[in-house]
Amino acid sequence: MLKTTLIGIGLALAAIFASQLLDGSVLSTLAQPSGFLIVVGGTLGAVIAQSSPRDFVMGAQLLQWLLRPPVSGDEQYIREIVGWSRIAQKDGTLKLDGLTKAIEDPLLKSGVEMIVDYYDPDYIRETLMTDVRIRDARLKRAAKMWEAAGAYAPTVGILGSVVGLLHVMNSIGDVSKLGAGIAASFVATIYGLALANIVFLPLATKFRAIIFELTLRDELRVDGLTMIAQNKQPWLVERTLTAVQEKAVNVVNMKRAGA
Repeated sequence: MLKTTLIGIGLALAAIFASQLLDGSVLSTLAQPSGFLIVVGGTLGAVIAQSSPRDFVMGAQLLQWLLRPPVSGDEQYIREIVGWSRIAQKDGTLKLDGLTKAIEDPLLKSGVEMIVDYYDPDYIRETLMTDVRIRDARLKRAAKMWEAAGAYAPTVGILGSVVGLLHVMNSIGDVSKLGAGIAASFVATIYGLALANIVFLPLATKFRAIIFELTLRDELRVDGLTMIAQNKQPWLVERTLTAVQEKAVNVVNMKRAGA
């Protein structure tokens, strides 16, 4: 996932730089550290001001998804749930108690523990789905931080350009430097637009797509755990989860195409 992100950003930047060269401009005109500092610092400050500490930290933590996506597309969890179903069917649900210590995923661990304690299947499903909904709501709030950054960056870039123009106006006595100064002052606007449309907004869209896939995956896992609690046959659990998984993949692909 990090690879495709870097390729996309690199391609966009290459197009911008190539257009500069084709127009006969030098790339050094885009190098304005002060303008970059205004845009990055101003956008970061605005995002921090609008976010709660928890949302800001979670939003920053979403970046690790680029390296380690929470949804890999692997169907290992289906095989795992079907395996638990076979154990419960053959030896009883109490036999699953010995497996709970080895389960790292909180959702699966909580579900298996409730199955072992003979909780009502409907209660298990509702409890786990509540956990999923709460988790998703928090993640969506965190992803909105990147959308907010994409909204603030262009405006902060304009602010940087205005600050640059004020500096140029203070030196208006030197007419020879007036044109270059005005051009340099607008670089902050370029930074704001580029960061918003090449980095922040694409990342926000990618994070929303991952959250959507995460929700589908966990709804499927909740269905599997509920079926174990209902003492369904392992072959039925496997067939149901596989069929739902195929539909979920189609939905994800359609959502990506629509996006």
